[in-house]
Amino acid sequence: MNNVKRSEIAEVIYDDVMLMTETVEMDRGERVEMMVDIYDSADTVRYHDLRTNTERHQPLQHTGSVSVKNRKHRAVEVCLCLVCVLLLTAVMMLCVYFTTERNQLLNHNNYLTAERQKILTKYEQILIHNNNLTEEREQIFTKNKKLIEDKEHFLIMNNNLTAEREQIKNKIDELQCVLYEQDQRSDNFKWIYYNFSFYYISSEMKSWSDSRQDCRQRRADLVIINSKEEQEFLQKVAGNDHFWIGLSKTAGVWKWIDGTTITKGYWRYQYSSSYSDYCALMTSSGWEVYPCWNYYVKKYICKRTILKSA
Repeated sequence: MNNVKRSEIAEVIYDDVMLMTETVEMDRGERVEMMVDIYDSADTVRYHDLRTNTERHQPLQHTGSVSVKNRKHRAVEVCLCLVCVLLLTAVMMLCVYFTTERNQLLNHNNYLTAERQKILTKYEQILIHNNNLTEEREQIFTKNKKLIEDKEHFLIMNNNLTAEREQIKNKIDELQCVLYEQDQRSDNFKWIYYNFSFYYISSEMKSWSDSRQDCRQRRADLVIINSKEEQEFLQKVAGNDHFWIGLSKTAGVWKWIDGTTITKGYWRYQYSSSYSDYCALMTSSGWEVYPCWNYYVKKYICKRTILKSA
């Protein structure tokens, strides 16, 4: 009876080994179930081994039966060793599998972390670039607004200058008409235009005071020279004649008829200081000194300014 039981146990272990071999390629869940069955079979084998050892202490009845028992015991031991090897292999495979899965998960997590960092860095760069574009847009908008304001200002200035030009043109036309009428009344009168001023070049001779009075009657006055260019222009006009200008000396000081003291003179000769009353004459070579007494007569130049030059 014991031999029958042992045969059944060996068959069970053999079937378990075969099942273990067939389930090596199964999925993880089936492997776990197979391991539980193997452990149950191992417990059953240990139980039968205990019973076998107990029976060994009993006196043997037959020598042939002992040899058979030894061979069966060896078969059981071999099967148990094989089961242990298979269990160890299964555990190692599971360890390798889980270690590989863990490493893959760690690598994938590191990869995702690196990708996330790249995305965050790119997002920050985009935000910085967007802020720079916003600032540039504000600067361009401000410049454009300033250009529009400047354009409007220039348009207003242009309109004002156009209106002033029209007014000046009208004044010049009006003054030219008046001067033309005066020229028509006497062939001896002559007006010349230069740099927003009209100059009356007389052909008759008068004293300095009478010359100034005549200029005032013509809504002008004896010429006051304000620049080197004007001096050169009047020197060309004078030619070979001498003309009174609005410059005289009183108490040793040369002054223009508006009361200002000369800062720069265009004298033909250098004269010594004197407290006598003298007046200046315009010639083609510069100014000359001449007495202002009433019996000294010369031609004269009157000036009427319509607008101050820029």
